[in-house]
Amino acid sequence: MAAWNIDTAGAASTIRATASQVESVQPSLEGMGKALEQAAAAIPGDAAVVLAALNDVVVLGLTPAANEVASRSENVITSTAQALNFYQQGDLTMATAAQRSASLVDLDPGTHVHGGPARFLKD
Repeated sequence: MAAWNIDTAGAASTIRATASQVESVQPSLEGMGKALEQAAAAIPGDAAVVLAALNDVVVLGLTPAANEVASRSENVITSTAQALNFYQQGDLTMATAAQRSASLVDLDPGTHVHGGPARFLKD
């Protein structure tokens, strides 16, 4: 059977650091979008083919890819945080059940007739 021992504090710290890194990408993406808009505005009106190509790169390539990266990153971070929370809750649930079970154990060996101490049988 597999055994899990997750450092929940360390995992939570890693999740927060990763979320922070993902959030720090957003301004760069916005800056890239503004730079491409400025580049498009600087293209002369008679260069429609270049403008159309730049538009296709932005609309069909960069924007969907950037949105996909942001969406997947957010989903991974959220799901990992949720899994960690479930792990912590499971630990608490198991600890509570173990404490409850331990309180039911009769620690007085004289109250049960069980034939005395264990004996080894010889052939």
